[in-house]
Amino acid sequence: MKYFTLPILLVLAGCGNLSEMSMGGNMLDVAPKGDVELRYPEWRKAPQISTAEVEGPMGQQRTSSYDSLQSFLIRNGVDYEVLPGNHVMVKLKDTIKFETGSAQVSSDSSYWLGMMGGYLAQQPGIDIVIDGHADSTGTPNFNDGLSLQRAKQVKQTLLKNNVAMDSIFTRGYGEYVPACTNKTKAGKACNRRVEVLFVVSNN
Repeated sequence: MKYFTLPILLVLAGCGNLSEMSMGGNMLDVAPKGDVELRYPEWRKAPQISTAEVEGPMGQQRTSSYDSLQSFLIRNGVDYEVLPGNHVMVKLKDTIKFETGSAQVSSDSSYWLGMMGGYLAQQPGIDIVIDGHADSTGTPNFNDGLSLQRAKQVKQTLLKNNVAMDSIFTRGYGEYVPACTNKTKAGKACNRRVEVLFVVSNN
């Protein structure tokens, strides 16, 4: 029996050497070279991110969608800032203002939102986050509802301009995130606002 198993072991050992030779003789040649290859078993075939070869403040990849958005905002004189995070997030510095206790979008804001909506309707790589706010006039419960209603009215204006519903997200912060003081008339007017944030896809 001993003489029978010895040839089998030799054959198996030979197969092991043969497999190593067929892979180039050195396992390090085909081993993953970094984190990306470790995450994706089909080495060197990891999903590619289309970028404009520019990084955001926290290393986010700025894609062609970002380039398009940036060009649109600059062309129309819209001031903005890029926020830190895993995705490119573009926050408009101009806000949409409201009268006391009202969620009605003004005619000036409607025109501006129509222009923005016409652009966003053609940009599936951009999500829109709409944040509603209120001043301290009225009860906190009333202001909570009013701030959300303001955000939803801005959303409705964008929907009328064919922006995809599933790309728009609304939030209401009530009176709890003031941008200005609530002790003056001008400060309260500043706080009756909707802020718009764009989240740009990494693809």
